[in-house]
Amino acid sequence: MRIKSKWNKRAKSQSIEEIAKAVGFISWQIATNSLLELENNGYETNSQIQRLKIIQEILVFLVQVADRLVYENLNIEQRKLFITTLAFYVADTLIDNQKDVGNFVGRNVFIDLLNQRSENYSELSFNNGEAGFDFLRYFGEQMSIIFQDNHFVSQQIVDIEGPDIVEKLQKGIKSLFS
Repeated sequence: MRIKSKWNKRAKSQSIEEIAKAVGFISWQIATNSLLELENNGYETNSQIQRLKIIQEILVFLVQVADRLVYENLNIEQRKLFITTLAFYVADTLIDNQKDVGNFVGRNVFIDLLNQRSENYSELSFNNGEAGFDFLRYFGEQMSIIFQDNHFVSQQIVDIEGPDIVEKLQKGIKSLFS
């Protein structure tokens, strides 16, 4: 998957909000591609609503990863602005797609889920730009629930999809901040 993550050479320096929105766009690309990868590997989905729930969970994971990846490079105010802008951007993108299938739940529902998951992820390991096993396992467990307790999907997330998602986002963020 190719991700555009470079600014136009003539572009002025980018604000934290602009970078966060670009990360949100990249996150949407990663989430939708990851869903396709799971389906191509035999993990069946049975409706557009289920697909959007999977994308939602991947986006929640990506916001957690983004927060950890920018942690050392931004001060507290910048980080807060970055994560808030990113969360609203991915929430609004998700909502636009939910409207297309008639399953609109609203921004607050996504933000509430993100806040709930943030509490859980905060206790898990993420060091040197890599998600720890417990971090990936928690993500896998959440995905397993959406895939109707298919425990094999959890292993796929821990072993393949989760690390791949982190790597793709890490490359995008590194490029946008350089």
